[in-house]
Amino acid sequence: MTLSRSSKIYGIAAIAALLLIGGVFCWPALQSANIKALFDGPVELCPREAPVYYPRGTYQFDKYLSSHDSMGMDANSSAAKFATKSNQQEISYVDGGARDEVEAAMRKHAQSNHDANDENNPALSRLRSPSVYKDREPYHSLQITAPEDGSLFPPNLCAPFVEWEDPRNDFWEASIRLPGEEKPLLFQTDKKRWRIPSAVWERLRREAVEQDAVIQIKGVQRDKSDRRIGSIQASPEAHIRISKDAADNFIVYRLVAPPFSSFKTPDLYLRDIRQDEPRIFLSSRRQYCLNCHTFSSKQGNSGKLALQVRSLVASGQKLPVYLAIFDIDKKIGFKSQLPFEIQMTTFMAWSPDGEKLAYSANQRVAALKPIVFETQLAGMATSDIAIYDLQKNDTYLLPGASDPNLLEIYPQWTPDGKRLIFSRSPVGNHPAHILYDLYILDLEGENPTPQPIAGASNNGRSNYFPHFSPDGKWFSFDQCDGGDLIRSSSDIYLLPADLQGEAHRLEFNTPYAADSWHSWSSNSRWLVFASKREGGVYAYLYMSHIDENGHASPAIPLPLIDKPQSSFNIPEFAANEPDIQENELFESIRVEPQPRLVQLRHLDQS
Repeated sequence: MTLSRSSKIYGIAAIAALLLIGGVFCWPALQSANIKALFDGPVELCPREAPVYYPRGTYQFDKYLSSHDSMGMDANSSAAKFATKSNQQEISYVDGGARDEVEAAMRKHAQSNHDANDENNPALSRLRSPSVYKDREPYHSLQITAPEDGSLFPPNLCAPFVEWEDPRNDFWEASIRLPGEEKPLLFQTDKKRWRIPSAVWERLRREAVEQDAVIQIKGVQRDKSDRRIGSIQASPEAHIRISKDAADNFIVYRLVAPPFSSFKTPDLYLRDIRQDEPRIFLSSRRQYCLNCHTFSSKQGNSGKLALQVRSLVASGQKLPVYLAIFDIDKKIGFKSQLPFEIQMTTFMAWSPDGEKLAYSANQRVAALKPIVFETQLAGMATSDIAIYDLQKNDTYLLPGASDPNLLEIYPQWTPDGKRLIFSRSPVGNHPAHILYDLYILDLEGENPTPQPIAGASNNGRSNYFPHFSPDGKWFSFDQCDGGDLIRSSSDIYLLPADLQGEAHRLEFNTPYAADSWHSWSSNSRWLVFASKREGGVYAYLYMSHIDENGHASPAIPLPLIDKPQSSFNIPEFAANEPDIQENELFESIRVEPQPRLVQLRHLDQS
């Protein structure tokens, strides 16, 4: 039988179609096989590298100082080597005459410091970087940078990312070996940041509780035809575990782009750590500066919320700076006008019963604009501790913590509510050179006298931002070389709650970047904290597990799909989603409604 020409054409076309269809289905398998073949063969294991940091810059001031008469030039002149006034408003300030106090401190120290190279010479403070941040040198071989070896994850965290550095290769295979399994799960990527798939993370959450899972990255270099060049390299292994202790599901935090100034309008966000995307907790509407949010209850859906609010656009308002309170249980909020000339209030703490608020009052704040990132200085020219009794609607300056010759700030109640801890330092120092000591004050005795906390005072450093764990077992605080805000030398320390013994620096701290704002989970097993360990400019959130002996696991970053060019600060753990509607919260704290007039309690009143 002879086939017609048309039949032959149709036959050829059919065969071609079958080959094409077969190719469509077979090509992914062939491509996958080719990709996997890139990682078949002997493996060169890269040694684990210890981080090495670039040295910080050194400063030589001789020529600079020789061209200026350090003692004869007016410190108020914009031409002075450390000008306190300039046409560019080099020093910005908030609420009151902080500029005058800071200028007086500068003049005082300029007269008392004759050593040009003295670290405390304020004439050089704006030129010498106060930062201790150091960039890490790139690794010389394939190394996993996150998670760290030995990391412990909360079981309710969303899937984390694995990140690595590799100076040679351009294609990688991520492997995860679950506990009890011989063969790892394998995934290929052309990026140096890879997220553990949700299904795999679910298995890890079930199977790696208190048992090691192992992560390793292999890398290859390819030519233009996607063929391997040279050897297969493998990173050191990273062992991770899932904790049996959950962290709180929610974190409330503020997001602000540095450098900080009185004109910023940061928003507050709420992040469910089980999910990727945060939501707006309170929008500033680009009209308000929202500060120092604090909850009276770790549960989040009960108790009260306090905020310091500053309106930036309400010209003519009698009260542009004020304290705001929102009662979560009653779903009502209000503004409070304090009976003090200065309304600025920051760094607040609720009493254990949630009925009294200790706050830093009478504050004049000064913020000096930075020359470069990580060199900004901010501090208080005046500050006292006051107590606001919400039931009685009155307030008073706390005896023993309201000395006009001292800066008293960062109040924190003891778990029994009978004593108060706060930081204090003499007034009149340059913001870079303030050394805060932590004191404890008996609230029930007559003529209370604050006593220094042995492990957090008189140590030649600045001690501040105190917190107690909710179970009353631990006392945490920040410590840095000098000052308090925006200090790259800050680390987080721990003491037993009885405040006895020597404070120890928690293991997750980095020696080269800030570890600062922190909050305890409601079960006292996790800390969330802000750190600038990644680049030194922006603070991101990390978590660490605290065991029964007060030791910390390696820091794990809060998973972020995209990392904003802003700093996370003042994180607050909450066990439950705060039962607050954003619009209701905003309406209750906006500048227009009339404030509640808080009465001044006289000292002879109980």
